[in-house]
Amino acid sequence: MMQDTKEKKAKVSSPSREVWRTQMAKGIYTPHRVSRITCIINHLLKDKISGFLRDLGVIAYIEPGRTVREFLKPQPFGLPGNVVSLQNSSVDIFRFTVPRETSQQVVEKIVRIADLHIPGRGTVFSQDLMEFSKEPFDINPDALDNGANDHSVQNIVKKLSYVICVLSVPGSGENLARIALDLGICVPLVTFATGNDIRDQLGLIRITISPEKEIVHLVMPEQDSDSIIRLLVEQARLDRPGRGYIYQTPVSMGLLDTRLKTGKQRYAASMEQIIAAIDSLKAGTSWRKRLDAENTEKAQGSTLLPQDNCEISIISDEDRIEKLREACLEVGATGATTSRVTPEITNAEVTSTMIRSAISVPAGLTNKVVDALLEVSTIKEDNTDRIQVLDSPAAYVHDL
Repeated sequence: MMQDTKEKKAKVSSPSREVWRTQMAKGIYTPHRVSRITCIINHLLKDKISGFLRDLGVIAYIEPGRTVREFLKPQPFGLPGNVVSLQNSSVDIFRFTVPRETSQQVVEKIVRIADLHIPGRGTVFSQDLMEFSKEPFDINPDALDNGANDHSVQNIVKKLSYVICVLSVPGSGENLARIALDLGICVPLVTFATGNDIRDQLGLIRITISPEKEIVHLVMPEQDSDSIIRLLVEQARLDRPGRGYIYQTPVSMGLLDTRLKTGKQRYAASMEQIIAAIDSLKAGTSWRKRLDAENTEKAQGSTLLPQDNCEISIISDEDRIEKLREACLEVGATGATTSRVTPEITNAEVTSTMIRSAISVPAGLTNKVVDALLEVSTIKEDNTDRIQVLDSPAAYVHDL
């Protein structure tokens, strides 16, 4: 049975800090303390972000996805009310790492370049993690100071959570996105990946689990994340075998897209603009708290409580990723998803794709998995390869 989150946090130290201590003591590989910035933007803004990142001198990994919003259309014949349907928009997801001390400057610069303070244009957020790569890099400071009209961004918020829902049932991604929109959580992002958990290949209770996964990404206020995870587990039936799993990772800062609905606007300011203005005035999102974690916990029972995990992300060439995944399986890691990403390097665009594999592992296995990966990795030879370790203080995976 899973224990209470607070009790487990007191007993289990940060997995990424344990990795840091272990690897520094060995002295073979040096983990870099960096911030991973994720930028989710409309296709029309891709060139602006790409140009800035090339000037900045970072290697970005780009993945396609789609955001989901509610589209409101007036009832025909002048009837009261609206017809509500879901509207999908194609987006590009940029992921890259920078030194932690520069993360806020980079996030603010992206907000200014793409005008992300306007609802509907995109989301950007930063996460602190440990990264193994060929060499630490220095970003170009001129890329952060070349704007004559730059000013401090007021609506950057902190204390957020990034919740990843990996779903095995086709079509369940749209259903979960609808639930998130009904709750007013955020604009859901949906991507596609392939599952590499050994259970996906063996089948479960005579049912073959599809290797194709829909992944719903949600960024939300930290104070609501535990309650929302429990609710999503119940609504997506993740407490049943073969349905999927869900986990959370911390976000240090970000700016969220608040435009949950599109369609004809009746007032001078939209609800999204009002929410963004209050976030700025309150310097955060704590005022939005709407779910009672204690009552939700009592109603749903202790079996849905989260447990401590760790997310390990691997970025490598397609020819090498299989060997890295096998190394993880040998030490007991399961629950991996892989997706194709396109690296973009300073002054040159790499057209060939690479593979990003994200693995959710128990905190106690983190060091073993990292050791296994480092033993077979080529990060000392290839500057595009990455191994990233990020704490996941809440996770729910069905026990077989």
